Amino acid sequence: MRPTTNSADTSIAVAPRTGGGAHLQDASDAELVAAAQRGDQLAFGALVQRHRARVHRVLVRITGNEEAASDALQDALLRAWTNIGKFRGESGFFTWLTRIAINEGHRARQRADSRPIAHLDDALGERIPGWGDRPDEIFQQREFLAALEAALRRLPIDHRAAVVLRDVEGLSTKEAAEVLGLEEAALKSRLHRGRMALRRELDVYFG
Repeated sequence: MRPTTNSADTSIAVAPRTGGGAHLQDASDAELVAAAQRGDQLAFGALVQRHRARVHRVLVRITGNEEAASDALQDALLRAWTNIGKFRGESGFFTWLTRIAINEGHRARQRADSRPIAHLDDALGERIPGWGDRPDEIFQQREFLAALEAALRRLPIDHRAAVVLRDVEGLSTKEAAEVLGLEEAALKSRLHRGRMALRRELDVYFG
C-alpha cells in the first residue's frame, strides 16, 4: 500500500477528525454536504464515517483485492473532499462517492494484478436471484459461498460491478446506473449478462 501523505487535505479525507457533537450524527447527508461545501471538515468526516465501510465493501468485491480496495478508497476520499464543491445533489452522496471510488478502483486494480485475491464476506449473494425452492438453505452452505465468490471474480469487471451494486448492495437500477455512468438500459444489459453467467456456474447447487 502506498504511504499516506501528510498533507492537510489527505488527512481530512482519509482520516477525518472526530467530534462535532451529536448533531452531526443526526444530520441528513444533504445537510452534511452543504456544511462540507462551506469548508466544514467535521461535516465531511461525518459523511465519511457514515459511508466508508459500505464503499470499501463494494471496492473489495469489485477489485477482488483488499489492498487495492483500501488504496482506491483513500484516493476516492481525497478526490471527494477536493471536489465536494462540485457535488450538485442530483444523486445521493453515497452514489456520487461510490462512482468516484469505482473509478479509482479500476486504477488500483491495474496496480494490484499480482496481489492475492481477497475473500468476500458471507453476505455476498444474498440478493442474487435464487434457484429452486430453498435459496436460504443453499446460501448458508460454505461450499456454495466459496463457489459464488469465485464465480463473481470470474465475471468481466463491467458485469461484476453491475451485479455487486444491484444484487449484493441492493441499489436500485437507477442508482446503480448513476454510479457506473450508464443509461438504465445499459445497466440492465450488463446485469442480465452477469446474472446469467452466475447461474450457469451455480446451477449445480439448485438442481
